[in-house]
Amino acid sequence: MKTASTDNPRSGITKAARHLLERGGISALSMRSIAKHLGVSAMMPYKHFPSKDHILMELRLEAFQRLTTHMRRAQAEAQTPTGALVAVSQAYVGFALKAPNDYRLMFDAWEFENYAQISADFGDSISREADSWHVNLDAVTAFAEAENLAIDCNFAAHWLWSSLHGMVQLHLSRKLAFGMEIQQLEQIFSEKIPTSIRAFSQK
Repeated sequence: MKTASTDNPRSGITKAARHLLERGGISALSMRSIAKHLGVSAMMPYKHFPSKDHILMELRLEAFQRLTTHMRRAQAEAQTPTGALVAVSQAYVGFALKAPNDYRLMFDAWEFENYAQISADFGDSISREADSWHVNLDAVTAFAEAENLAIDCNFAAHWLWSSLHGMVQLHLSRKLAFGMEIQQLEQIFSEKIPTSIRAFSQK
């Protein structure tokens, strides 16, 4: 059991919620379970967050920020646009495999009873949801420019994004068939990404 920080109780609540999320997934989170973990009254979290969904949104945006950082680091460390394209994709999958409960929270907006209102409550910070997508788009665009490809980069980036997401979701829902492991699938997919993006060329 932890004690909520008197200096920054909001941060203490978020940390407790993240601990519960990592241990038991979204179903393990409630205002009562957070309060119990912190050793405070059941009403204390409500002084800093209007609802459990607001805490979940806070965790969600933090997770998107970590994914973006992970992808940007992979992009920066790559030696070529082709390498960056593959590295960004691998970073995306790697993040999902390392933090599956975070990933589920990030992309399952239906978990929120009033997503539109909660998003509005977070104001401009909600834009962090899109930052990782823009890293993906930047990697595709840089690759296309380096290869002098006449492609719709937005469309190609959406294809790549949806392919990565689909692969991860199939893995997390245990729907990969015929004994296929995601590590094997990711390796094959990564090798084919540059060729697949080139196939969008209008030349």
